[in-house]
Amino acid sequence: MPTNTLTLNDTTVDYDRRGNGPALLLIPGGVGHGGVFDRFAAHLADHYDVVSMSSRVASTRQPVSAPGEQRPADHAQDARCLIDALFDEPPVVFGFSSGAVTTVELLAGHPDHVRTAVVHEPPLVNLLPDAARHRAALESVRTAARAQDLAEAEALMFTAMTVPGADTGSAELRHTGTWLDGYADTRPEPPGPALVELFAVLGGLKPVMLEHILLPFTTHEPDLAALEAQTGRLVPVAGIDSRGQLPYRSAAALATRLGLPLTELPGGHLGPIERPTQFATAFRSLLEAL
Repeated sequence: MPTNTLTLNDTTVDYDRRGNGPALLLIPGGVGHGGVFDRFAAHLADHYDVVSMSSRVASTRQPVSAPGEQRPADHAQDARCLIDALFDEPPVVFGFSSGAVTTVELLAGHPDHVRTAVVHEPPLVNLLPDAARHRAALESVRTAARAQDLAEAEALMFTAMTVPGADTGSAELRHTGTWLDGYADTRPEPPGPALVELFAVLGGLKPVMLEHILLPFTTHEPDLAALEAQTGRLVPVAGIDSRGQLPYRSAAALATRLGLPLTELPGGHLGPIERPTQFATAFRSLLEAL
């Protein structure tokens, strides 16, 4: 669980730091609680100086009023300020889901703060040929959330994110025996009591995710021109188990737009959470090969 708090201009973020070695920043998805990375980070701490950050929404010191619409640019600014405060050199930055959208925005807007950006399934729906259909589906999620029908909103989000699309993207797939080694067993690792407890706590933030984060992050328009200038430092990745689903297709579309390969890693959209050991092994191999 994050154990430190940093004040960044008009907000605060929690973070956890462990290990020694090259700088590595982890940016989580969903509402952005860094505690979901505990097991993943533990497998990286013997090789890296790992910081897992929480978002301004998920950090302990919450504003009294409900958060308004969240913007990837603001979350990227938080990450930039945290990098300035904690690191002496630009870190490798890894983000998944909404955290990957933040990471894309960080690289586009603050490239001097990033050594390498590894983005795992950023759900940037506007890159897809059927973007209008996805935007409508995601708008229905927010409508249900605003009507306080949380169960309906969650069901609609699950359908929008997981029902296979018409294609899996045209990006070249780059996957080797090393990065997918040991992946014969596709069962998720048991979450353990700490993660179960964390998910119970985060359940209270679901309305914020469904109403204020999901739509602005998934419909974010990345600065492709800025990213084209940084393709040597951008690594789009996706989980082999989520082939055909919206986040995988978005990652493939981003890779295709920028002329980059799409690297597959173990697991699905929540690979670093559900399969932290396999994912960390593959992730380390990927970084070593860059």
